[in-house]
Amino acid sequence: MLGKKIMKITGLLFGFYLLTMNIAFAESLDRAAVEKQGTLALQGFDPTTYFNLSGAKLGNDAFQAVYMGQRYLFANEKNQQKFANNPAQYLPQFGALCAHSLVMEKDVIADPSIYTIEAGKLYMFVSQEAKSEWIKDSSKNLIAATKHWQYKSEKRFEQIAAKKRWKKDNSVELFTF
Repeated sequence: MLGKKIMKITGLLFGFYLLTMNIAFAESLDRAAVEKQGTLALQGFDPTTYFNLSGAKLGNDAFQAVYMGQRYLFANEKNQQKFANNPAQYLPQFGALCAHSLVMEKDVIADPSIYTIEAGKLYMFVSQEAKSEWIKDSSKNLIAATKHWQYKSEKRFEQIAAKKRWKKDNSVELFTF
């Protein structure tokens, strides 16, 4: 009788162990799948926190979203949902590039901890000096940066189109009748 109880308890504990291991394995697979979908954006900063009075905060990897090939982390589920409802509202202008570097027609990755909000838009910079230069004449700088950004976008579009044409023109199509 005592042996049956011990076996029953052992069986239940083993079953519980298998169940928890299965759940942990499934969670790790899901997290790994999400992490493969996109590169980490904003060095892990929560994009919604830039617009709070307290400023930019690092996100928590428990709350993630993938948007346009980039993976974003959020401080909490509320911020994750805010982003999901309107991602364009929270994304930095000019992608991850320093806004001031674009004025000088250079493409320099910004430091996501150095930023400013102007007219509800997020602009990031490589340094405090770049931010200060931008602020001195932000309207003129915005025009110059936008011009270079549009040029880059057009070039990128042309390169993608050329790559597709090349792939099509240099492929072999087989037909058997």
